[in-house]
Amino acid sequence: MVQVRKAPGNISADARTINGVHHTLSVWTDKDAMRAYLTADAHLEAMRLFPRIATGKVVGYPAQHAPDWSEVHAIWLERGRAV
Repeated sequence: MVQVRKAPGNISADARTINGVHHTLSVWTDKDAMRAYLTADAHLEAMRLFPRIATGKVVGYPAQHAPDWSEVHAIWLERGRAV
């Protein structure tokens, strides 16, 4: 979480467990900044070290505002794609 929060273009990042599932929520200035972080060494290394959390569903989409945690689980269920 420290590295994502320091990444260029990151506005905010947080993590929570909802119904036994680990979720992260990050907000970016733009899609290019988000993709740059996802393919950077820090993120790839975290996924290698924590394979249990590197599975499941992901959701990424442009929005006028970040969802709050009360919305995140429903969005994840509705729009998530398996990785």
